Amino acid sequence: MSFDVFFQRLAHGDAVPGGGELMRQVLDPFVVREEPEHSYLLVEYGDGSAVVYLDGDGMMANHITGQKPWELLVEGARAARWVIMPVGCPTCLTDEAQRIHLPEGLNEAVALVATGADLLRVIRSC
Repeated sequence: MSFDVFFQRLAHGDAVPGGGELMRQVLDPFVVREEPEHSYLLVEYGDGSAVVYLDGDGMMANHITGQKPWELLVEGARAARWVIMPVGCPTCLTDEAQRIHLPEGLNEAVALVATGADLLRVIRSC
């Protein structure tokens, strides 16, 4: 799926720094190619792969194939305390407590996702 999915930590309606090192720890065992100068990672997990652009404060993933990489992305978002923002879809939370931190506009359509299957279901419904 050549769909852009953004990940960011939010507090009090604003983006806040942090979380990249926690996401990296989750992804690290599955990185098969890396271009640090572009913050690029190719991650292969289970039945698929994802292209990831990761920095210390956020991430964009695209070209996600298969089912299993979605599990890894949700696991990493939970660890980093990041909100998941698939373009054109509801904002996805991994913890209900994140809801109060959403800025206006991102809080109108929201889904709670516990698994990669949940996230994929939200994206497929858009």
